[in-house]
Amino acid sequence: MKRKTVKGAFYHTYKITLDGGVLFYRTIDHLVYYSMQSVMSRRHHLRVLLTSHMFTHVHELDAPEDIVQLSDYHRDLSAMFARVYNAETRRRGPLFDGRFGCAPKWGEKAQRSCAVYVMNNPVEKKLVRRAEEDRWTFLAYYEKEYPFSSRPTIRRSRKILVDAIHQVDHEYRAGRYLGYGLLFHFFSLMTVPEREQLTDYIIQRYFFQDRKACYDLFGGYDRMLGAAEVSRGSEYDIKEEYGWASDIPFREMCSIAGKYGILDQGMPMFHLPDARLDKLALLFQNTTSASDKQISRFIHRL
Repeated sequence: MKRKTVKGAFYHTYKITLDGGVLFYRTIDHLVYYSMQSVMSRRHHLRVLLTSHMFTHVHELDAPEDIVQLSDYHRDLSAMFARVYNAETRRRGPLFDGRFGCAPKWGEKAQRSCAVYVMNNPVEKKLVRRAEEDRWTFLAYYEKEYPFSSRPTIRRSRKILVDAIHQVDHEYRAGRYLGYGLLFHFFSLMTVPEREQLTDYIIQRYFFQDRKACYDLFGGYDRMLGAAEVSRGSEYDIKEEYGWASDIPFREMCSIAGKYGILDQGMPMFHLPDARLDKLALLFQNTTSASDKQISRFIHRL
């Protein structure tokens, strides 16, 4: 069906995995996708106000010049990430359920309500109390450079962190996204605090969201966050899987799977034999608050 163009509208866009399973298991998954959003939005000259990464899906609030620009951006972004994600995880086939879902929003009231909805996804899923507390809404980065770590002092930092920062700068200036191999290389040699510093640096370096448009919509940063605190926002126009279950079980399962090394480079979990997957599912049943459906979505047995 041909998508309608609404001149001057913002668009709420939505992507979910083909089987509804988990997409973002690791910090590196987020960073690869985020750096691609940054590169592709600049390449297509698309204004993006907000984005939110959830475990199984991604939201954006976009302000395109026309529907062709929006479609080209999402087509190229989805294809690029699917190709790179499949190469990293040694999987095949489509990654997302179609290109993307979208709904136009015109008028400031509808645009603000939709913006709040995008911001509050992790709040609704009980991952955080306030939207800006979740790293993957990126709201903390609208005003701060290192909201989840301390600013590194280059002359006092270890060489690996300094080298990583320089490499990130090089990739950004070259108009390239950050690949899995590069990020796994640096993360494998870093301490946890260094990884947090590098993650904050990458997000701020590749930051692509239109701060001014967001602030104009709400009347400033504090009012934007305040609106998210007092309202959930709404979305009735987009095809999305609704549910009030908490996403905390996904976080719990990621923690356990990470300790067993099955979320390491190459995603060994995707290649476990059925007998071991059965044992893993039983472990999740006994040690987490995950429902059977959430476990199935985590291990992609749907």
